[in-house]
Amino acid sequence: MKWGVALNVRDEVSETLRKAEVADRGAIDQIWVTDFPTVRYAPAIAAAIAERTQKCRIGVGLISPLLYSSTQISQFMSTLIDTYGDRFDLLIGPGDRSALARVGVSHSIKQMVEYTTSALDTIKSDLSKAGYECSVLLGAQGPVMIKKSLKADGVLLNFSDIEMLHWALNQMGKIPTDFGLGVFPPTYIGNCQDIMDNQSIALSAAMVALGLNSKVSETFGFRDKIDTARSLLKGKKRIDVDIANSIGRDVLKRFALCMANDQLQEYLKVIEGMGISSIVFGPPQGIREKGVELLVKAKQQT
Repeated sequence: MKWGVALNVRDEVSETLRKAEVADRGAIDQIWVTDFPTVRYAPAIAAAIAERTQKCRIGVGLISPLLYSSTQISQFMSTLIDTYGDRFDLLIGPGDRSALARVGVSHSIKQMVEYTTSALDTIKSDLSKAGYECSVLLGAQGPVMIKKSLKADGVLLNFSDIEMLHWALNQMGKIPTDFGLGVFPPTYIGNCQDIMDNQSIALSAAMVALGLNSKVSETFGFRDKIDTARSLLKGKKRIDVDIANSIGRDVLKRFALCMANDQLQEYLKVIEGMGISSIVFGPPQGIREKGVELLVKAKQQT
């Protein structure tokens, strides 16, 4: 199982670089540099990380083709690889709808899927023709994007719940042997016995839950709670504790890893048995340097 950690979430650059060095020295396999709207430009941070690290691969993304053209994405990935070598991968996906709306980007789900899958085809073709060893992955949560991910080199599923992961894998049907299966959930590994006692992981889980396709939330029996939370979000304009509380503990737990190290080890055995070969520990795990250190310690115990 390959381990990754997501950085660049509202950090100062110097802080991101310190955490990247901790992850690299601690044999974390991959550092993912996020690029949500209003966060520091991911390719520039990826370049700085490449200067300061030795062994880890560096993932750029999630990158939304609603914010950058396919040509821009291909060009900055080409520049990174030409400058620092074949140690980069790319994750594309539509991005969080509420975050995109805050910067004036608003599209229907159908348009978001079309933009993303078209960009996937173009970018894969561009990088392949140039001879770059760069995996292009798709971030997916809804059934259409999950099925479309088979056109990519791999997928990072925005799920952590075992039942929901089984459902996602069933949506994909026959999976090619060289296809990379991974997960990218909000994470807090450490003293996290109750998700509602930790605001940072609760809010991160709420963000993922609110982005869930309505048909999927109905399939798993919590559409009413998600719809109620979405109505609250329209008035508040940002996810807060009230919105997390409206979703509730039982639902939020399905969208995040909130557990001690020994529980994590058991969880990884289960998902590895399902064919999943990589995990990216999403925010808030990488927000604190201590969180990255805890991941390093957990990996050393595997």
